[in-house]
Amino acid sequence: MPDNALFAAAKAGTLNGGGLKKEVERMLADSRINRFIDDFSRQWLQLHRVGMFPPDKKLYPGYDRWLEMSLRAEPVEFFREMLVKNLPMDGFIDSDWTMANSRLCDFYGLPEPATSGFQRVALQPGDHRGGLLTMGASLGLTSDGTRHRPVHRGVWLSEVILGKTPPPPPANVPAIEPNPPTSAKASLRDKLEAHRSDANCAACHARIDPLGLAWENYDAIGQWRTRENVAAGTGENPLVNPAGLMPDGRAFKDANEFKRLLIGDRDKFVQAFIEHLCTYGLRRVLTVDDQEDLKAIEAEAKQNNYGVRNIVQAVALSNLMRKR
Repeated sequence: MPDNALFAAAKAGTLNGGGLKKEVERMLADSRINRFIDDFSRQWLQLHRVGMFPPDKKLYPGYDRWLEMSLRAEPVEFFREMLVKNLPMDGFIDSDWTMANSRLCDFYGLPEPATSGFQRVALQPGDHRGGLLTMGASLGLTSDGTRHRPVHRGVWLSEVILGKTPPPPPANVPAIEPNPPTSAKASLRDKLEAHRSDANCAACHARIDPLGLAWENYDAIGQWRTRENVAAGTGENPLVNPAGLMPDGRAFKDANEFKRLLIGDRDKFVQAFIEHLCTYGLRRVLTVDDQEDLKAIEAEAKQNNYGVRNIVQAVALSNLMRKR
């Protein structure tokens, strides 16, 4: 709710021009902005799904309640740091740091932090982390508790990062069967390739699968791996293959190249982020009538080098919010 200072400014008629900007800046600096940080980041990133399918204790014995709570908090603390420091949007896609506590540092194999609680931790290329997409929460919330699900990862990325909700699957599509005990071990990717041979499935999977297959090096809880653990079948566990083609035909060989391609499409990601912010702030679905106002926010974001705080401020000052 507006506080006394905001009510007083409205009563005095100073919420025009510079007066409104001053009040937005004051609100962004107020500790009560933490409610927005917590609520928006959880809604945007679908963090309510973390732990929805508890990982199998036999497959992932190290997964515990503290880890789950830490995984769920990492993206929120990351968003908080991006907002407070007004860091460029590219950091959401890739970064050389994350926000972690001692439990996450142990999980990711990072150096033990000097103090307790969440803090900014430097990342090295060999850590295989950086940005939202390689966080355990993002990778785990799309899993079923036993195995990773590349299609679900692709759908999540399409919705959250690109702002595009894929159509639902057609009815009566058969599930992917587990590996037969007497057959050579096959990766989930291999099984998906066979699944895509169905003409009813091929078109949508061509747009969704590459977005999820880029993260094949991460298992159901987001741990790094080079081979996929296949429970049944003969022979060695298959090597993972994170290479693929973007829907527009651009090739990538792994998650790092995929992230670089996403950063090359920065405008699409920024547009999706702004739409998520506006949907949250307006509490309604955006329509074609909102496009002109959205483009004005995007232009201001570009002018301010895509700083996260600048974008939030631009949304708060936009005509969309004034007309709400």
